[in-house]
Amino acid sequence: MTGAPFGTCLTMYPHHGSAVHQTTETPFTITVDKATYQPDEELTVVIGSANDTIFRGLELKVHRLTGNQEILEGQFTQFNSTKLKTQNCFGGEKNLITHSNNNTVTSLTITWQAPSQNIGDIQFTATIVESFSVFWFNVKAAVQAVSADNIVNPVFQLPNIPAEFTAINFNDCGQTKGCFYHPHTCSGDDCIMVVTYEDNDDGTYSFEMFGKSTNGAGYISTALSKDKTMGEDPAFVCSIETDNVAVRFAYNPRHYTVLDYTRGFTGVETRYDNGNIFCRFTRNSNTTLYQGLNLNFDLSESYYLQMAYGGTYSNTGQAKKHKAAPVVTKDLVYLKDTNVLTINGPVSGAETLRCIQLTIIVSLLFVWL
Repeated sequence: MTGAPFGTCLTMYPHHGSAVHQTTETPFTITVDKATYQPDEELTVVIGSANDTIFRGLELKVHRLTGNQEILEGQFTQFNSTKLKTQNCFGGEKNLITHSNNNTVTSLTITWQAPSQNIGDIQFTATIVESFSVFWFNVKAAVQAVSADNIVNPVFQLPNIPAEFTAINFNDCGQTKGCFYHPHTCSGDDCIMVVTYEDNDDGTYSFEMFGKSTNGAGYISTALSKDKTMGEDPAFVCSIETDNVAVRFAYNPRHYTVLDYTRGFTGVETRYDNGNIFCRFTRNSNTTLYQGLNLNFDLSESYYLQMAYGGTYSNTGQAKKHKAAPVVTKDLVYLKDTNVLTINGPVSGAETLRCIQLTIIVSLLFVWL
């Protein structure tokens, strides 16, 4: 155990095999030495418990109490360097602190310095690991700003998701937009998964995704890959969180997914209905991942589309390993194209939907025979 990996800067969720966070009340607390703070001020926090319960791991960050809670604020300036280390997340400096070994402790004292501008009320949020399979997620403590005046806005705003979701029009597939269906015998909302894509002729692309959830939770995702295997790929993820469906941008460095800032989305609509996940969003052609340098992708290039779905960890929206191997297009795809695709390749021309529907009828006839 050498500390939380960089990929958990945003999620704060350990990747400990099949282990999930505890749902019982945590024995651990975050105690802050002041009830209020002001810009540039240092706050001292103590991570511990009333009965000196030992723990081995920690991940701690500070963010705004309301609004955009994704941005990690301030810096960790003083700490026990034999147990802890800082990380630089999303271009920040020392804005996350984690353990550097699995030595046991009963408490840790850490100093955090506020930004130079007023960001309003803040929250310390931690994941505390007692053992590899026992950890508590979303342990928190709030601190008020001395003043509610002159609060600076975050560098980006999270999408404003309307209550209504406009139904996906599958009749436009093969006409004004491209569509990738799975399985190959489906034709729309009878599919396990669908992604549609459309070139808006203004440097942006619009996407729609539809798929089945897993026992009231879950996610659907579409990755854009230069090959047919998972790795070094951007991905769009629609996942069920506590009370909504969220749209996320992510990166698959290898065989796992790292969530990125929810930045650069417009036209976001989502819905969870009768066991199905729906989402819609628009992205610029030149799209950026903020978790690392030189992670820029041009959506006008050709990619293999990879669709996957799976469950999420309870009440977190954090994706588990996909339920089955990702479904991949047969060939590279340009998002400006309007073909209807299955894993067998394109079904093109004016008879696109009719051909798919005929395939379904023939398949049913074989079943009946």
